[in-house]
Order: sequence, then structure tokens, then C-alpha cells
Amino acid sequence: MKRLILIILFGLCASPAGAQGLELPPVFASGMVLQQQADVELWGEARPGARVRVRASWTKARPEADADARGRWSVTLRTPEAGYEPRTLTVESGRERLELTDILIGDVWFVGGQSNMQMSFRGNPDQPVEDAQRILLRSNRPGMRLFRVENGYALAPNDTLRIDGAWGPADPEHVKEFSVVGYVFGEKLHEVTGIPIGLVQSAHGGSTAEAWLDHAELERFGGFDLELTPAKTDPVWYAVLPTVLYNRMLAPLLPMSVKGVIWYQGESNVARPRQYRELFARLIESWRGYFRNPEMPFYFVQIAPYEHPGVNSAELREAQLDVMRTVPHTGMAVTLDLGERDVIHPARKEAVGERLAYWALNRDYGHPAFGCRGPEFRSMEVRDGRARLKFDYAPNGLSFFGKRPSGFEIAGSDRVFHPAEARIVPAFWGNEGLEVWSDEVPEPVAVRYGYTNYVDGSLYNTEGLPASSFRTDDWH
Repeated sequence: MKRLILIILFGLCASPAGAQGLELPPVFASGMVLQQQADVELWGEARPGARVRVRASWTKARPEADADARGRWSVTLRTPEAGYEPRTLTVESGRERLELTDILIGDVWFVGGQSNMQMSFRGNPDQPVEDAQRILLRSNRPGMRLFRVENGYALAPNDTLRIDGAWGPADPEHVKEFSVVGYVFGEKLHEVTGIPIGLVQSAHGGSTAEAWLDHAELERFGGFDLELTPAKTDPVWYAVLPTVLYNRMLAPLLPMSVKGVIWYQGESNVARPRQYRELFARLIESWRGYFRNPEMPFYFVQIAPYEHPGVNSAELREAQLDVMRTVPHTGMAVTLDLGERDVIHPARKEAVGERLAYWALNRDYGHPAFGCRGPEFRSMEVRDGRARLKFDYAPNGLSFFGKRPSGFEIAGSDRVFHPAEARIVPAFWGNEGLEVWSDEVPEPVAVRYGYTNYVDGSLYNTEGLPASSFRTDDWH
């Protein structure tokens, strides 16, 4: 009898941890933020055929589900409005029980993109983040929670429970490892709205847009080699391959409920601006499908000026501007004044996060006091050998904010561009706008601004928001 008992005990100790059956993905854990006033889908794993019961402290609803043949189950819970009361969530199946505590209800924003979004407060080798220490001094925020997905890839869609990440508080130790742009964005929302904010970061340095899309979507889009094998996969540069980051760093999080997405990516697609215009629009549409939110806000960063070899990155910036103008419920943070000629990861990340926050505060939180959109070229006419340009989104006129006007070029019918002078025509004269000229071009036909790889942007509206690079011509 004693021998039998020992055998039974040994068998129990030797059983794998997963044998208990009931499991939740790491994105559902104590200390998380759940999206407010939403039908939140909760999913996990249990023994095949087992009944799973879910109880939440904020509702009398008692949803149940049976695990399918693979052991998968899901239920839907309606969440209340945002608040700081700690909530609990209990998941039970047979004798198994998981209890989640310290849950806040608020707004959850997804933080995605490539290295400029991934860049943490540590910076990169020889590439610091400006004022990183100063921002960390104010980063102890109990009303914010952070979830950061570790880098990785998969050649096929990954199991939806297996994601490398965990929820943590917004304190200096956790914030230091998080996206600077993402954290500052969330911090500003938290300050102004006063509600809990959750940030879920899944960003990977060097990644292309196509790496974040699923196989079926890219098959419909066309133009990509989707027959991926380990032999074709460079362990250093895998992030440029189609689908591999969607499979590993996005699909396991779906279909979580979020308020919206902020995105900073494009450098790895800079040599393909025409394709990117369509691909990025398709990515936004696809992500709205992934998150089951057809009007989900999607705010993104225009790539910063930098001397990209062999291409003119202004064409990619132009593609991003076109996406913002044509795809509903989007907004673009312009960074034409924040780039560095020889550093692809510019140090001034705080301003980027703030400019993204202006979009959300204006569009989603009922604060029109915050301007969010910089001047955009509307029309041009020529008077007395000078081009007169007018702009939208500059209701109180334009400013150079003390900078010397730079980055302007002008051309005649010969299509040869020359450096140009520029001055602001005062708004109170009734013909406000910008006057651009060059003695080398007596009869102007076209004007370009910042239409080069690197430029130190100098044109703003009076709210301090910079203009994107632009051109009045369509010459190729």
C-alpha cells in the first residue's frame, strides 16, 4: 500500500504543468487594464469538452462556454465605464480555478511599428533619447499599466495562448524598458482624461509593413513571396519577411479589445513608396478587422528626415500623407522638424508621443482645444513672378517659430528646381499664406518644400504643428 501511494504521488509530481488544463494567455492577468464599455472577448484553454464558467465583479452576467476539441474556449463580457475601483475576474472549470485581481477598467491602446516605436528610454548604442531621465522622474503612475511583447517570429500563425509578455505597472523600472513614444502618448491621455490607460506594445526594429499582415491578406494584395521556409529565413533580418511578425507578435493577442492603435513604421519600406501607399492603407483596414472594430482610430507617425542612401524618403512621407488624407479615422504626427541627418533614430521622442496624443485627445476624448493637424498645401497661384501658396489646417495663419525658412525649392517650365526664399503673408491682410520665389526662376510653375531626404522643417501653423513635406507638381 505504501508503495502504491508513493507511485501515485510521484506521478502527480511528474505531471506536466499544463495537465491542469485551464489556462489564460498572459494578456489576461492580474494588474491588467480592460477596455471600457466594450464587449470584451476572453479566451483560453481547458480540457477538451470541459465547461468553463467566468465571473466578473462588475456584472451579474455569468457567461459559460464548452472547450472545443482542441481545448479552446471563449466568452464575451460587457465592461463598465472607466474607473479606478480594482476589479476581479474568476475563471473556473471543474475543480480548477483562476482568479485575476487588481483589474482596472479604462482605455487600452495598441503600440506598434518598428525601431523608432520600439526604442525604449535606454536608447540605442550611441543614440540617446533626449530628456529620458527627466521623463522617468514623472513616470510613477498607478493609473497606467504596460504590456510589452518580446521580439520573435513565426513562419505560420502561432498558438493564441503563447505570447511572450506580461502586464506591469507604470513605474520607472517598467517604463524604462517601454516605448518612449508609446509611454508619452499614454501619459498625456492619462493626465488629461483622468481615466486608467493600458498600453500594449508589440513593435519590432527593422520590420516591414508586410511582416505585420496575415497570409491571406498578402495573398490577395499580391507581389510577395509567401512560401516561407527556415532556409529562406535570415535569423538577423527576419523582420522584413511577410507575415512573420503577425504570426508571432500580433495573432496571439487577437481579438483583444482596444480603443485604438498608434503606429510608427515605414523606414523599412522606404524604397517602395508607391507600393506602400496601398499596402499601408490595406494594413489599417486589416487591423481594424483583426481587432473587430471597423472605425478603430489609427494614428501614425510620418517618418523623420534622414539621409537614406539611394532613395528620396520624401516620396514615402508623401505616401503616408496621402493615406492620412484618404483613409477615415486616421491621423498623422509630422516629424519634419525632429529628424537627424545621420541618425535614423532621432532623439526627440517626447514630441512625437505628444503629437500623437493631440490626435486622440481632439478626435476621441472631446478636447478640440488641442490642435492635431499641421498645415497642408491647398492651392497655388503666381503673381508678379512669385508663387503664392495657401494652406488648410492653419486657421490662425503660419509661423516659422524663429527659424530661418529652409527647404523651399521652385521651378519653371524647365522643371529644374532652385533653392527658394519664402515669407509669410500676414493673415490679417486677407490673402494669408506663403510667398515663395527665386531670382533664378522668373516664371514659377512648381514649388516643393522639404522634398528631400533630410530637411530641418521650419513651417508651422500657429499651434506649433509642423507642415509635412509637399510638392505642388506631380512630376516623376
